[in-house]
Amino acid sequence: MTNTNFDGKGTYLIFNVGDSIFISDLNSQDKDPIKSVHFSNSNPVCHAFDQDAKDGHDLLIGLNSGDVYSVSLRQQLQDVGKKLVGAQHYNKDGSVNNSRCTSIAWIPGGDGAFVVAHADGNMYVYEKNKDGAGDASFSVIKDQTQFSVAHARYSKSNPIARWHVCQGYLRVFDYSKEQLVCGGKSYYGALLCCAWSMDGKYILTGGEDDLVQVWSMEDRKVVAWGEGHNSWVSGVAFDSYWSSPNSDGTGETVMYRFGSVGQDTQLLLWDLEMDEIVVPLRRCPPGGSPTYSTGSQSSHWDNACPLGTLQPAPSIRDVPKISPLVAHRVHTEPLSGLIFTQESVLTVCREGHIKIWMRPGVAESQSSNSETVLSTSSKDKPLLSSKIGGSSYKQ
Repeated sequence: MTNTNFDGKGTYLIFNVGDSIFISDLNSQDKDPIKSVHFSNSNPVCHAFDQDAKDGHDLLIGLNSGDVYSVSLRQQLQDVGKKLVGAQHYNKDGSVNNSRCTSIAWIPGGDGAFVVAHADGNMYVYEKNKDGAGDASFSVIKDQTQFSVAHARYSKSNPIARWHVCQGYLRVFDYSKEQLVCGGKSYYGALLCCAWSMDGKYILTGGEDDLVQVWSMEDRKVVAWGEGHNSWVSGVAFDSYWSSPNSDGTGETVMYRFGSVGQDTQLLLWDLEMDEIVVPLRRCPPGGSPTYSTGSQSSHWDNACPLGTLQPAPSIRDVPKISPLVAHRVHTEPLSGLIFTQESVLTVCREGHIKIWMRPGVAESQSSNSETVLSTSSKDKPLLSSKIGGSSYKQ
């Protein structure tokens, strides 16, 4: 396989399955990846891409061992081997934290800073331009149940900060102020996924209660919940390419479209229009009937939650319910994520398959089937994996 023709200027799909990272050309008719990177000592479990990176390293990879790498996507594409090329190594052999990585992300406007979350409830802030093997000693965590931020003792240390976050809640922080903004629990079990709306006004969450919750950042609380999945919700995402048919012409979003996938193998599509949502006015008394209102919130929702507080799960009777517009079983195995692009919706399953669902207008203009399946192996031998994560990136 020769990759010297790939200069990093196309649209690529990067996903991790088993012990490898795979890269596919999203616009190619070839269903096989154009590049694979194999890890011999641990499995990659998360990754993140920075399309605004000012230098070569724009791809982060977190491993099950806790190790983290930063690399250049273009450099990986131009190399014919199956090993990382020109990688910077952080938390080598678990020198800072030996629990598995659970998520990794570039900090917006952070000039090369990124954050890595670990399974033990700690997050670490790194600077990619610093030595990944620098000394990083932090003060002892006095209370494991409380949120705390500690900074490295030396200017050359990397990571530069540790955030200790107690598990079991959604927590929203002001990164620059290092303060808790809001948060709360799910109705049951753990939260497994979350996503911001494109304007930063809402957050979606999904988890082990089989529900989707919508959080308002203005009110700092749950303002809607959706029922439709029959098992854990494993991925949520807003459709930033969908435009509301009833836009008010002011440029302000009045309706949101979002999707969710779950272990029930279903893809659900939802509309969120807060001005038209049916909101309970008061809790239903025993033996009575609930009272509802359209377009105005009940007295229970008149006031925003105080800044910096964690809310218990509100009663379902006090929160408006939304229902999905579409519910479609799209894979035979549990789903682990979804991505919206301008032309399509991508769904990912744990078996190692990615399906590309073309949007109606795009599908009608193409002669091929509106469904495309990408696999990490030949068609008759799908690659099995316990976990897969995927992202779509454009350079």
